[in-house]
Amino acid sequence: MNVKVTFLGTGAGTPGKGRFLPSILVDDGPRKILMDAGEGAQYRLNELGISPLRITHILITHLHGDHVFGLPGLLATMALLDRRTELTLIGPVGIASMVKGLAEFIDGSQFPLRIIELSDEEGEAYVDGDFSIRYALARHSITDYAYTLVWRTAVGKFNPERAMKMEIPVNYWKRLQMGEPVLLPDGRVINPQDVVDVRSSGILKIVYTGDTAPTERVINLAKDAQLLIHDSTFSASEDAEVVWRQGHSRSVDAARVARDANVGELVLTHISNRYADPNTLAWEAAEVFPQVIAARDLLTIEVQG
Repeated sequence: MNVKVTFLGTGAGTPGKGRFLPSILVDDGPRKILMDAGEGAQYRLNELGISPLRITHILITHLHGDHVFGLPGLLATMALLDRRTELTLIGPVGIASMVKGLAEFIDGSQFPLRIIELSDEEGEAYVDGDFSIRYALARHSITDYAYTLVWRTAVGKFNPERAMKMEIPVNYWKRLQMGEPVLLPDGRVINPQDVVDVRSSGILKIVYTGDTAPTERVINLAKDAQLLIHDSTFSASEDAEVVWRQGHSRSVDAARVARDANVGELVLTHISNRYADPNTLAWEAAEVFPQVIAARDLLTIEVQG
């Protein structure tokens, strides 16, 4: 499967010329997931020709304004457009009261809104068939959750002739193609490799940290992910202890997390406006982890699994 990741905003703190505040759109076909809703998110969606009505999930990492002040406008537009389908909103404790406080200022019909508030250090926030959202507490100045989006996909090409020869009932075929061993009613255990040309792990993972200093929890969350999107507010030239106390990372910090988590690709984001050319941060990070790029607004990456 292919998942499209588009960076709507990649800045930090305040918007800059050509660099809006944090927001990322993840599109897997049936779902359009917004990770953070910084100022300008709705404008960027409009540039892409995507109606807010098509957003199915919004994940908020934390309640600092640069990550959440685009949410009121999005919800207001959804209401004005007479949204009827359910929207799932996930975030830290406080997101529900924030939305409740906005209600009296939002005109139009109220649409179904499912709010999931997170309070544990880590866990599973959402499951829908072969798709799930997990989270872990990051390392910031306030409660901030890193998210991993996980899709279970086919591990390879299924061999129906082999399956029929082995007299495996059809209702077990999908589970085998998704990489799951099965126990048949006759007591036989069938492994995926018995009927599938296994080509991959069958797991596609995309991880987004929000704002964070380097932390083992993010490394564990990002293990073997195809894509890690990590806070890179500052250059390697900044004092590490000062940056970490602020709950942020430098380019090389993000690279070390990517290396230790064995991810496929690293994207640096939440980049301070003090850096006119974000590629300088990517060059620094590449000394530690070569598969790295610096995000720019409207950059799109396709992730395959």
